[in-house]
Amino acid sequence: MKTTTTLVFLLFVFSITKSSHLFGVANAANKPVLDIDGEELRTGVQYYVVSAIWGAGGGGLALGRSNKQPCPEIVVQRRSGDDGIPVTFSNVDTNDNIVRPLSDVNIEFLPIRPKLCSTSTVWKLDNYDNSTGKWWVTTDGVKGNPGPNTLTSWFKIEKSGGLGYKFSYCPSVCQSCTTLCSDIGRYGDDGQVRLALSNDQGWPFIFKKAARGIQQVVQT
Repeated sequence: MKTTTTLVFLLFVFSITKSSHLFGVANAANKPVLDIDGEELRTGVQYYVVSAIWGAGGGGLALGRSNKQPCPEIVVQRRSGDDGIPVTFSNVDTNDNIVRPLSDVNIEFLPIRPKLCSTSTVWKLDNYDNSTGKWWVTTDGVKGNPGPNTLTSWFKIEKSGGLGYKFSYCPSVCQSCTTLCSDIGRYGDDGQVRLALSNDQGWPFIFKKAARGIQQVVQT
């Protein structure tokens, strides 16, 4: 009798703990991602994505070009003090204009200068690079149309520390698909700092709303 009572009690505790955990995950995912001013991150609004670690942590994200393959353009991080190029976010749920943690989003650069490639500036996970052992984040992704044909174009944003957020790749736009799941870190490649899937914690970034009329400095 004592054994039965103990078992029932443990099952009760496990049920409450599991429910609390699921509630916590759902509640966290429902909260908005915030920019550096504490405002909700919104779809269609331009933001700079800048390292949450100042100084040696580098600057903002921008378009770059690989010496191995000039097009499509790649996702690089510029030096500290340079905010990079603005991006916009698009939710998989087009009825929600607030970007939320762990929800699928498209990320698109909005370069002020003319594009160097005819491909899109939507982020995309590239094919595995055997020469570096990396899954690089590049461009030429597809905006919208969630499903198996656009898996590589969907990313997620997660909280990272007290202020920053990290990117991850673990698309949930196709329930029957088998896909990679990993945080996104930064790595040196051919003299540039690039984004790629990471075996460790993702690199933390903050989001700064881009002021109207800002002129993007073209680096050559």
